[in-house]
Amino acid sequence: MLLKKYTYIQQSLLAKYTRTGNAELISKLKEVKTKGIQYYRHLIFNIVYDGIANAYPIMTDFFGEDKMKHFIEQFFSEHQCQNPQVWAMPKEFMDYFLHHQKEVIQQYPFLPDLMLFEWKEIELFMMPDEPMPHYTEQGRILKDKLILNPEIQILHVQYPVHLYHPKKIDVQQHKGSYFILIHRHPDTKDVLFTHLSLLSVKILEYLFEEPLTLNVLAEKLKLNSTKEHNKLRKFLVQGLEEKFILGFVK
Repeated sequence: MLLKKYTYIQQSLLAKYTRTGNAELISKLKEVKTKGIQYYRHLIFNIVYDGIANAYPIMTDFFGEDKMKHFIEQFFSEHQCQNPQVWAMPKEFMDYFLHHQKEVIQQYPFLPDLMLFEWKEIELFMMPDEPMPHYTEQGRILKDKLILNPEIQILHVQYPVHLYHPKKIDVQQHKGSYFILIHRHPDTKDVLFTHLSLLSVKILEYLFEEPLTLNVLAEKLKLNSTKEHNKLRKFLVQGLEEKFILGFVK
């Protein structure tokens, strides 16, 4: 059912005022109490602010509440959200921020990594359940094939945002190449983060292709020393404990 022109205009004015806070628009709204509509906008903005600030707690702590509110005010005033789901709004905020806050990012070049790191926790928590393969937790790590958790992602970032608070990141000394494993625990559904070495990334790449035993992995990785074998075994045990490796093939 199409809205009448008058209704459409009034709804559009209300939406624009709610986003921008432009007081001139209040006079164009018919049969609306000024104080009431101001409270309404304040309520809506608080919902938006809480949703975004809670999605980026490290970023909010780094900038402080006032500065973060300034960024979110700009976003709320200028951007028309496309996704009707409130939990997805922080992704649109990230895209908007990275596009419109070039000077801030130039000053703090680790921000794209930090925002992606914080957003991914929400994305994985809210992702649809992946079909879980059949597996058993009982097995021999040397000879039984290991199965990878399908609900994982690997982030490649330039700054160690998963290791240091942004106040402690030196943009010159810390710039490099870092890998972060993000996975959702199959039982608790908690989203967990693990720092990865290049060796660990390669291990996960092989396990992503097919279930493998420790011995086969060692062969594929061309590991010769006892020290390297111990690193491999330690990482696989960690994977089983933290459930980014589910278990063994039944």
